Amino acid sequence: MKLGKFAVSFARDTSLGVLSGVKSALTGSFEWCAKSLSQISETPTVNGTRLGEFLKNTGKSLGEAGSKTEEGLSKAFESTAQAMHTALEALSETESLIQRKVFENISVSSVVGESFAGMITTSEIQASFRLDGKDVSPEEVLADWKKSGSKRPILCVPGLFCDEGLWIKNGEPTFSEILIRENYYPFYLRFNPGAHISDNGSKLLELMRKVLEDPDIKSKKFDVICYSQGGLVFRSALYSSGKEGNPLSSNIQKVLFISSPDGGSYIEKVGFWLGLGAEALPVFPVQLVGYIGNQRSEAMKDLSHGIIREEDWKEGTHLGRYGKEKYFGELDEIDAYQIYSFVSEEEGDWSSWIGDGIVEKPSLSFLSDSVFRTKSNPETRVKILKGLSHYQIIPSSELREYFLKIFIGK
Repeated sequence: MKLGKFAVSFARDTSLGVLSGVKSALTGSFEWCAKSLSQISETPTVNGTRLGEFLKNTGKSLGEAGSKTEEGLSKAFESTAQAMHTALEALSETESLIQRKVFENISVSSVVGESFAGMITTSEIQASFRLDGKDVSPEEVLADWKKSGSKRPILCVPGLFCDEGLWIKNGEPTFSEILIRENYYPFYLRFNPGAHISDNGSKLLELMRKVLEDPDIKSKKFDVICYSQGGLVFRSALYSSGKEGNPLSSNIQKVLFISSPDGGSYIEKVGFWLGLGAEALPVFPVQLVGYIGNQRSEAMKDLSHGIIREEDWKEGTHLGRYGKEKYFGELDEIDAYQIYSFVSEEEGDWSSWIGDGIVEKPSLSFLSDSVFRTKSNPETRVKILKGLSHYQIIPSSELREYFLKIFIGK
């Protein structure tokens, strides 16, 4: 695509240069000839004769021809420039479309990550705040927050396969509409969902540190809502900030974790074991399928165990991560709540394993008793919905009611 744009730009510059040179040469020649013939026709020996009249008329005709030539070449110049500009715009739009559909595709990035087997780049998504569907800097989102007049900042952290559209497009009313109605200003985040959870946690922390440098917002506390894997990313940011000795918890008021897979996800576990089994079979085509199947994103591999620390994926093997600690006190100082759902309406072995269709019950409830219900007002800390899947909980009215009750007191 870049080569194509270079070729069109080169052709434009070359053709316009040639046209400009031709135009200058021709119009200059016509003007010189017309002026010379006019001067000759005025000389005493020729003036008033039929030759003088002929030279005068010829000079006038050449002057008119020069004007028409200049006009015609100017139009050709403009048409060529416009055509080349249109071609470059078309190439730029195509490049932008490819960028969005392939290299900025949330679903592709979620599954494959930033590259396939470290050889082919599959995603160029960078962690960023978002406004109007575009990446913006902390300075830009702060300027928009100040312009809004809102006094209540809230951080919205999406999960795997999601970006800020999660809050803007799902449900009636959408979560975004509720937040704005309650005088919140949503700081929408997007990050590369296929990167390691700890990497995205570090990026989240870095963005928040930059925002909190602003004196107008430094004195305020953020509320936070996290969905699915976004809960692990936020917990990772909290853990990293505490490890640095500058805990982010001091800038946080309330946090709602929605369907957070705190103990990992069986969907990823199943994928890992199937891929491992295929690779182990002594049949090359099956081994190849297993190898390709195991080129899942780093985030999905972390999701298998609910890993939020860098050291836990850097050290040891995938199998060695079973049995590792998953909680490190990062929510101890946080006013935190959780809500999750089960697909089944009734309790049972099957419903416990299937959970919300993506995350099993033991993972969804992993921190319920050991963390959330140990805080004040334990009866309000955990909300369980029945008959809803992992993806049905966001547009549900029950989630909105719980949010308003916890955060607004309605």
